[in-house]
Amino acid sequence: MTTQVIIEAIDRAGLSADQVRQVAETHPAVLAHLENADADRLILGEAAALGHEPGEGAEFRANVFDPVSNRGVELRGTIDRPEEARVLPSAYRPNPRPEELRAAAAILRADERFPAGDDVVVYQPMPPLADLERQDGTTVRRPTLGVYSPGGDTKHRIVAVDVAAGTVDWSPAGVSAALHPGDCESHLPEGVESLRDRGGPDAVRLRVVDEGTELWNLVVVRPRASAPQNPGAGSGVELRDVRYRGRLVLRQAHVPILNVQYEEDGVTFRDWQNQETRFSAAGTDPVGWGWRLCDRSPKTILERPDNDAGNFQGVALHYADGELRIVSEIAAGWYRYASEWRLADDGVIKPRFGFAGVRNPRTCMRHRHHVYWRFDFDVEGSAHDLIEQFDDTPAGLKPTPIVREVSRKRRKPARFWQVTDKSSGRGYRIVPGEHDNTADVYGIADLWFLRQRDGELYDDNPHTNNQAAIDRFVNGESVQDTNVVVWYAGHFRHDQNAPEHHQGHIVGPDLIPVPGPGI
Repeated sequence: MTTQVIIEAIDRAGLSADQVRQVAETHPAVLAHLENADADRLILGEAAALGHEPGEGAEFRANVFDPVSNRGVELRGTIDRPEEARVLPSAYRPNPRPEELRAAAAILRADERFPAGDDVVVYQPMPPLADLERQDGTTVRRPTLGVYSPGGDTKHRIVAVDVAAGTVDWSPAGVSAALHPGDCESHLPEGVESLRDRGGPDAVRLRVVDEGTELWNLVVVRPRASAPQNPGAGSGVELRDVRYRGRLVLRQAHVPILNVQYEEDGVTFRDWQNQETRFSAAGTDPVGWGWRLCDRSPKTILERPDNDAGNFQGVALHYADGELRIVSEIAAGWYRYASEWRLADDGVIKPRFGFAGVRNPRTCMRHRHHVYWRFDFDVEGSAHDLIEQFDDTPAGLKPTPIVREVSRKRRKPARFWQVTDKSSGRGYRIVPGEHDNTADVYGIADLWFLRQRDGELYDDNPHTNNQAAIDRFVNGESVQDTNVVVWYAGHFRHDQNAPEHHQGHIVGPDLIPVPGPGI
């Protein structure tokens, strides 16, 4: 008998996008705040139930946004009585969806100033929005688009499109400044017109069975539906309820925060991770589009030749040599990221994140990527977790308990950290990756050890420079004998003039079972 990888589509607790829309279009407080909003044009999504094990009365949060008035509200309620939800004004502004980008591209191509040529590409740049503030305090929503004209005097232009008015601003303030005069990166971007979601399940139950023994059992959520959403912008491939050999080890694992910081001019971006893009994967789709069991290793932009295309969009799974690879490629403007998990037969979990980009006028400037994983460890259940730091000493490794919420950096004498269950001693060791580096001032820290709180899934991005604000969760609570969450950051410096060829620009720690394979 060979090792089997089995997947089945599942439903998740919460409200569908249609249910959220029904609440929004009939709720008097929503209608009052958004005034004359057309329900059909509202931007919203599904609202997943909150909490570790959400039941019928679980809470939900959902954002409802009107792109014409550029205003939004947040709904807070319970999934059994959504019509009774509280309505709060919201400053959250969602990134443009594919359909909004296609509408903006149609307006742009009809503009008399649009360059001629069949080789012109309209792509999504950074930043995603260039909203215009009026004198009366209202703002106009304007998605940005990049125009790549290889035969033109100016190869790249970034414009802003007012979709409601059907107009194009060819020189939006603060957007087109400080761009490199030439091309950066070699991969030619796919145009926004090709960004189409072909459907398929949001989540699956995944099982790895070897010789009749179930090694892994977990829920995998694809990037487009990953938490946090509204507010938040996804987290790549998300894992939930991860069990190894029948024992729960992780309640949730994902990447809620991803930042880019430029050294030369201080420009920063908070990147989104819910926009799936195409990569190469060969195999079968047992539960429909978006989930592929591969017969060979899938290839993201890190392994492909100079193009941004591919035959698949979603999550690919490939098992070989005692390890299951779960991988997706995601896009944020001209950035491309490989979101990946590797689950080994011996219980080792390898979170991995890779960095790349498509042709653009920016990324040849030196910059740093900061990726922040969030691990909700629930070994033997949600309580009684213990955290230890292991330091190098002349007498050997010395464990020191961490008893209060705190942040840490990867520097000597610290070697690794581990989270274990107080009663059984089972748990996981967090071993830093060779290329994960140490946080600079902008990156803040490398690890945070926190008490689990449902409301601390995302930092709400309060800083104008997009800096991670995980420190706001550190308030002195005890992390002894309770339910803990570990945030882990990796930092990658991209210098196109002096590239570091290490594992294809991939970072990430190893999570190693304690006391071993028998966890």
